[in-house]
Amino acid sequence: MLTLEQYGVKLTRLTADDIELVRHWRNRNEVANYMEYRNQITPEEQVKWFKSVNNKYNYYFIIEFEEKKIGLINAKNYNPKEGFGEGGIFIWDKDYINSFAAVFATLCLLNFSFFALNLTKSKARVLRTNDRAVHYNKLIGYKLLPGQDDVENQLYELTFEDYKVNATKLNNAAVALCEGKGNPVYSGAVCDENMDEINNLLLQNKTK
Repeated sequence: MLTLEQYGVKLTRLTADDIELVRHWRNRNEVANYMEYRNQITPEEQVKWFKSVNNKYNYYFIIEFEEKKIGLINAKNYNPKEGFGEGGIFIWDKDYINSFAAVFATLCLLNFSFFALNLTKSKARVLRTNDRAVHYNKLIGYKLLPGQDDVENQLYELTFEDYKVNATKLNNAAVALCEGKGNPVYSGAVCDENMDEINNLLLQNKTK
């Protein structure tokens, strides 16, 4: 099981044990209203979905903060030449929706993607009516791709170069806010569901 930790958040790769928890919150109106797909998801559909994403091309993580499971973050549709095709996040615990937990989780995953795995790009889809998410993604460095102005679920792209520009300031702020818990910790077992870059990183960590 792959685990990423930084800034007081713990990202644990989704397993079958937690897919019902995710389905429960994903079906809530306060979450579904910000998603492109808004139909109620059945248990059978959730199992089918999990089987389709539980591979080395897709990474879904439960967000834990202050010892509570509060949301889900993902990087999916990995392509060796393009990096991750799409990222996303939602916080279901109302106590943390307006906290720094989402920012910490995002930085943790992006730092892992860009600095540990040396990927070059990440993409994200955001509903153009979701003003808070649009502002949030632009703050990190995501830019709207050409031809997306009139699209309802717009596609943004974040390059390594743009992230570096924004990452220093954001990571320094995160270190200050979380009382210095800035060192990333990556752990887990080598497995077929991990891309080679992740398995190599985990092997290197074990030899240190």
